[in-house]
Amino acid sequence: MDGKKIKKLVIALILVILAGLAYLFLLRYSDKQKEAESQKEQEEAAASVVFETDTDEVSSISFSGDDGILTFEKKNDTWICPDDSVFQMNENKIQKLLADISSVSCTRELDARGDLAQFGLEEPANTIQISLSDGTERDLYIGDKNTSTHELYFQTEEKLDKVYMTKTAFDSDFAGKLQDFAAYTDFPKVKPETMTEFDVDKEEDSYVLIMTGDDQCTVEDEEGESQLANLNLVGMVQDNVSNIIWYQDLEYNCSDYVKYGLDDPQMVLTVKYKDGEEAKEFELSVGDEDENGNYYARLNELPEIHTIRGEYLTDLLKSSAASYWSLTYSFVSIGDLDKLEVTRDGATHVLRKETQTTKGGLESVKWLVDEQEVDEKLFTDFYYACVSVTAQERLESVPEETGDEALKLVYTLTDGSKKEITYYEEDQNFYTVIYEDGTKAAHTNKLYVKTMTEKLDRLLEELK
Repeated sequence: MDGKKIKKLVIALILVILAGLAYLFLLRYSDKQKEAESQKEQEEAAASVVFETDTDEVSSISFSGDDGILTFEKKNDTWICPDDSVFQMNENKIQKLLADISSVSCTRELDARGDLAQFGLEEPANTIQISLSDGTERDLYIGDKNTSTHELYFQTEEKLDKVYMTKTAFDSDFAGKLQDFAAYTDFPKVKPETMTEFDVDKEEDSYVLIMTGDDQCTVEDEEGESQLANLNLVGMVQDNVSNIIWYQDLEYNCSDYVKYGLDDPQMVLTVKYKDGEEAKEFELSVGDEDENGNYYARLNELPEIHTIRGEYLTDLLKSSAASYWSLTYSFVSIGDLDKLEVTRDGATHVLRKETQTTKGGLESVKWLVDEQEVDEKLFTDFYYACVSVTAQERLESVPEETGDEALKLVYTLTDGSKKEITYYEEDQNFYTVIYEDGTKAAHTNKLYVKTMTEKLDRLLEELK
């Protein structure tokens, strides 16, 4: 390599080193600038703090509430209201008040030697009085809110020649009634799958929903008659109860339940549930409806009054045992079937399954209609059309008069019991179906019966 090339390489290397040093210098300078700016911001923020309080030393706080002066005192590390022996303080609320007065920053400082009325401080909207454990008293005077910046004007007792502006929400935090600062009992959080019973006690149409945990649920009316319940409807009610939260906390120590309709509740709901292996329950009393469609409520006879949104309770309040009756009435497992007698147009056909064991120990199955073997698929298509029918609606009583008999099904089970279901012409859309030994009735869509008769016709065609 000749001398010229070596010289160029050396120069290039020196330039790279200088560039690296310059980059490191810029990085260092930038970090120092950021550090200086951060320190300046901290100093400016500290300089803007015009009122500080050691909240550990605060022994009482007083201010104007909606119903007069509210006073909270700390006794043995517990905050109380000296004017109400049963009051229990909401911990989140007192911590918010203490946070507000611990360090109050101002966004702007004004001369107070002018007209204080322009700031709402000639007669302050609120005076926050703070007492410390050493006997020191400190006051904050709260004025109007600036309509442009939405910040509050305030003064401190120590510097009455100054008016400050702050973003601290003294106007909303230090306001309200005593009950707004009380601790309330939360509504119990219970998972739907752990609920075992709803006892719904009303002046009329009381009922009990019993969830047995085996994909079945029963509903029992006021006379003690029990029926299978519609699982979908029960599930909806379980979800509603599980999602209840208090909409409003109205009173922590009510003495007049009449004004809420809770002296004589329109419903008392007892919810039983499992917490692990332990059986628990709670009781919810529901009173009148307020102007917004919410209901006044009381938990476990506590003196607290709350409201609950109407959507969580309407189904329970408006329903009866009949509202939950299962719409399934026709199912019979084919494994439990001995025979099925089908009557239509005066003719009765007998369907059954015949199982035989061969000499080799294997089972042979025949599907018989009127003792003639038929195709298995045609047989089961008709059978499952019969047993998968559901009602459009349940009827509270069995009609004394019915229309023409359209179809009659009599199931004989392997245990010797029978199940009879009869369809009668009702109108152009529905059949009336009577079942369970003639004790229950429902309306069923005609399309179900049409499907059954069409599949029956295909089955009978096999016999020709």
